[in-house]
Amino acid sequence: METSEVQKFNLKNLLSKKGSAALVGTLAAVGVGTLALSDSVADGDKIVLGIRADGRNIGGLDRSGVEKVFTNIAAQKIHELKFRYGDQEFVVTPEEIALTPLVDKATQEAFNYGRGGSTIGNFNEQIKCFLNGRNVTLAANFDSTLLDEKLNAIAAQINRDPVNAVVELKSDGAIEKYPGVIGKKLNVEQLAASLKDPLTTLNLPKSAIYLEPEDVAPFVTTEDIANIDSVLGTYSTYYYPGDRGDNIWLAANAISHKLVKSSWTFSFNDTVGERTWDAGYKVAGVIINGRPAEDYGGGVCQVSSTLYNAVLLAGLTPTERTPHYYQSTYVAPGRDATVADGYLDFKFRNDFPHNVYLIADAYGSTLSVSVLGTKADLGGAEIAIEREGSDMTPSIYRVWYSGNDVIKSEFLHTDVYEKPKPRLEQQRQL
Repeated sequence: METSEVQKFNLKNLLSKKGSAALVGTLAAVGVGTLALSDSVADGDKIVLGIRADGRNIGGLDRSGVEKVFTNIAAQKIHELKFRYGDQEFVVTPEEIALTPLVDKATQEAFNYGRGGSTIGNFNEQIKCFLNGRNVTLAANFDSTLLDEKLNAIAAQINRDPVNAVVELKSDGAIEKYPGVIGKKLNVEQLAASLKDPLTTLNLPKSAIYLEPEDVAPFVTTEDIANIDSVLGTYSTYYYPGDRGDNIWLAANAISHKLVKSSWTFSFNDTVGERTWDAGYKVAGVIINGRPAEDYGGGVCQVSSTLYNAVLLAGLTPTERTPHYYQSTYVAPGRDATVADGYLDFKFRNDFPHNVYLIADAYGSTLSVSVLGTKADLGGAEIAIEREGSDMTPSIYRVWYSGNDVIKSEFLHTDVYEKPKPRLEQQRQL
């Protein structure tokens, strides 16, 4: 009997017999012939019977026939990806991400089944395949870098930076508040990860993918400023325009519109940053280790000192403060606060139940710093800063008044200033 006749005999009988006993008897009856068939298939160019390509029967096809099947499957499965957000639609084509079906790999996988082993082994694998079937799935590759680029381009059209809630202090003393705006951010990494399996298995979504960017809350939310209703403390100093004035403007701008939440500690240096040329600061007069000098950021101490006085009048708690070597002319003795990059800082803590908000303005020759907050936090008190002792050794107190009655008096510090030398007179505004 020829091999092809043996194959027909086996198929006919395997399909008509039922039960394992009948199958064993059938196999025994055709024993040698079936083994011959196994060798013939293993050495030939036909796919083992029972092999399917994505559910389609490809058993008995040669290599070129199988390649055509997988190529057709790829043509049916590969299509553009569509994304939607609101009324916006975005399209990514297969070519843009180098989506490539692995036709050769799938063809080789189908062709290899039931080959390469012993005659008995090949025979057993082919029988299992014929009885149970075996599915070969077409996979694909794509360029993840190109996909990220396309998704980032989509994100750029969706993402929106959050906008802080803002408090403005008008010239007539009125307070105006502007709500914050929630931002949007598309999680590109998460989206790319969710597409990996559909792209590699060619199970691409037929409908558009609806994008859901995450909400990004502003640092200062509408709720953060909800209870701000008054000016708790304000203080002004004066300066001459020029390089020093430009430095004052930069530092004042850096601390303005900053929220200090309840129990938070504010750091002047952390907020303003280093006073460098790259940050826009100019060279002006400073005092370093008790000696006059020129350095970037000269004049910034006037901003920290003005803030210090506003903080005292607002009832907040200074936690770090250092006086100058010599008295400064822009504030009263004992009421200055010097700062230096990485060395001296001015800090205060908000011990009130509600948040406070800083507004600083340097315009013309006037520097003003105001602390806005919740009037009820002061309990109806008015605050004054009082001094005992001489200008060279001032002792500073903060006194809380209710009408003419003293509620409490806080000793803050006693400063000891050195007497300025004549050549330092011009440096006293540092």
